[in-house]
Amino acid sequence: MRISRTSSENRRAPAWLGLLLVLLGTTLWIKAGPAAAQTGSSTEDGVFLIRSGERRIGTERFLIRRIASGWEAAGELLLEVPGAPRVSEASTLRLDAKWKPTSYERQQQAPKKGNLTVEFGSAGTKLLSKTEAGTQEQIFLLPDHDLVVLDTNLFHQYILLLRQYDAARSGPQNFNVFVPQEATPAMISLTLLGKENLRINDTPLELNHFQAATEDIKIEIWATPEGEIQRLEIPQARLEIVRQDLAGR
Repeated sequence: MRISRTSSENRRAPAWLGLLLVLLGTTLWIKAGPAAAQTGSSTEDGVFLIRSGERRIGTERFLIRRIASGWEAAGELLLEVPGAPRVSEASTLRLDAKWKPTSYERQQQAPKKGNLTVEFGSAGTKLLSKTEAGTQEQIFLLPDHDLVVLDTNLFHQYILLLRQYDAARSGPQNFNVFVPQEATPAMISLTLLGKENLRINDTPLELNHFQAATEDIKIEIWATPEGEIQRLEIPQARLEIVRQDLAGR
């Protein structure tokens, strides 16, 4: 068992939170108040299409809903990258009523089977990783405020980040990040840049344009006033994620 503390030395974001791991064919296991603008509805579900350049490489289905203890966000990820093994994974993140993470599970069905669980607590966050190679346990001492989970290639979790954005405050808002699949703490800054008119799946929309930034990379996010993400772009990784809901599937 390893105990890790967050500090200025180890909170530098990885490049970028492992987003490129799967694209390169590598699989690694190892404060919002009532003024927040991105409250969203009680239930939100949808499908993201994931593209690299002009090529479609995957889909992500997700459901965010209220539960008795707060919130639950579940996702199913399928990636098929040329020259790399097919990736199939599912995740479930549970949060309390104030969007503070309480537990997380990620199951990988392909290319290899594996299971990762995280239990968040004031005394420490326990990460347990089980693979064909064995079991590994780590304890992290994470900040107990403004903490978000942004795991590798699970883009629906950015909806939860937007829901914690406080529209009553101007300028960048910083959040502590935990990346379970990389067993890595980090930091991210979220800024509302303004409104833009975009055409999503041939439908014109007026959307809020956010920018999420770490020391290594910037993520462009476009969402409705209710916080429903319609498009994400990661220019450095040549990734585009577009919501399929409006495509009339």
